Amino acid sequence: MKFKSVLLVAIATVIFGTLLMAQPLQLAFWGGWTGPDGNVMRQLVAEYNSTHPDVHVTLTTMQWTPLFTKFLIASRGGQSPNILAMHGPDVPEFASYGLLTPLGSVIKAAGFKASQFATAAWNGTFYKGKQYAFPLDLHLNSIYYNRKLFEKAGLTPPTGWITGKEFLNMAIKLTIDKNGKHPGQPGFDPNNIVQYGIALYSLNWHGFLEWYELLRQQGYNFLNPSMTKVGYPLKAGERAWKWLQDLFFKYHVAPIGANSPLQDFLIGKTAMLEDGPWEIPAMKAQKGLQWGTFPIPQVFQHKAVWGSGHVLTIPIRQDQKHMKAAEAFVTWLVKHSEKWALSGNIPAYNTARKFAYSLPGRTGFLAGAPYEAMLPRIPKESEVFSSASVSPIVVAGQDILVRDKAILPVMKWMNEQINAILGR
Repeated sequence: MKFKSVLLVAIATVIFGTLLMAQPLQLAFWGGWTGPDGNVMRQLVAEYNSTHPDVHVTLTTMQWTPLFTKFLIASRGGQSPNILAMHGPDVPEFASYGLLTPLGSVIKAAGFKASQFATAAWNGTFYKGKQYAFPLDLHLNSIYYNRKLFEKAGLTPPTGWITGKEFLNMAIKLTIDKNGKHPGQPGFDPNNIVQYGIALYSLNWHGFLEWYELLRQQGYNFLNPSMTKVGYPLKAGERAWKWLQDLFFKYHVAPIGANSPLQDFLIGKTAMLEDGPWEIPAMKAQKGLQWGTFPIPQVFQHKAVWGSGHVLTIPIRQDQKHMKAAEAFVTWLVKHSEKWALSGNIPAYNTARKFAYSLPGRTGFLAGAPYEAMLPRIPKESEVFSSASVSPIVVAGQDILVRDKAILPVMKWMNEQINAILGR
């Protein structure tokens, strides 16, 4: 009996050990894709899991700000995810905290080099000369247009860059009051507009982003070369804000203080919308909507458009087995990122980006991508460019684009607030 007991224990041990060995290695992947883009990423993760039975990746998504807060808390307790998505401008902050693994040698070993990626996306993975992330995509502003409303106005939608004057003329023709009159015509009633030419964000930080791209179109950066304080000429900043402010209050082609510019566009209240590629799924889902895109207007001397890009990082404090598995997954994801284009984002990997050209509604984003201007990459990025309602950039945008306040004092106040944050 004793022999049998020992034998049974030995067999059980072998079986248990075999089962343990058969269990796939678990990887935690965190990202901020909370809309339809998250469903596309989940499909990619499911494909990887089905073709790599020795590894199981679990994707967790939530809004970016709480995601990063959760990451900081998890890092303190040694519970970081194995893979963390973020944006290129986010990299300096988390790298400066010592929370990200340098990946230059890993990326080189995977066979990737700068010439295989969109320049802005590749450059967005570095901090102080070290590469901390794999570039995944680009996302930038573009102009969505309603084809039926353009046809009704006798307008042909642009296919490439147009001037600010051409854009304004289109917006005026697409703006109609209850009597069928356009801005500038005798009897036009700005208090009874039934269709606006353009929907612009003015209540959140996107108002600042619309201004930032116009500053960059004048050839100026927002911060000085050492990125220690605001460094653009006030006149250039004033010109950019004035162009936007006039769309609301002088020409009346954009609704003031719109709560949902996207919804206004989807229901035909506005004929155009400036927004990013993450809205493409909403366009496709809107029954009867015929839409397309073209680049934002070139208002000043240079082509430039605000943009960013998702990157994939590997947090520190994980064993070599999980590290190697995370590296393999991220490499696979980048090499298969043509399917990520279905989310609306533009793949950073040149080979994958070719697929985006075959998809509808990408014209404006693809034409604008070479001129993408990311926000300054600084360790205090989340403070300086915070999207919180009390953020200086949000308050300034609302004061100028919603409350019609004098531009220069508001802009000076915004600069002072940002300099104070950078000087701490």
